[in-house]
Amino acid sequence: MKRQKIYEFDIDAPLTDERREALEANIEKNAGLSPKPFEYGWEEDADVLHILIDPVDIEVEFLAEKVELYATAPAWAKIGFTAKKKAELQTLVETVLRESDFIAAS
Repeated sequence: MKRQKIYEFDIDAPLTDERREALEANIEKNAGLSPKPFEYGWEEDADVLHILIDPVDIEVEFLAEKVELYATAPAWAKIGFTAKKKAELQTLVETVLRESDFIAAS
């Protein structure tokens, strides 16, 4: 399985303890938008959030001015990752980032 960058979002504010808590609250709040159950957790000593939607591991890496999303999945799972599903994921991530004050409301 190969790690692949799928999205990059510019952010207006970096990750802080307060934004981390807001992010977790908004993940829980928006969990119903996910088509499948998922688990999430932070890497120790890194600003990387892992979201596991079996069989896909999504890594959300927080940098100073952007957030990068990477996905690791078996080849058979990548076939089902259609343009529609990519757009849904992008919308969901943008919503959570906006509600957690990483991106200013437009």
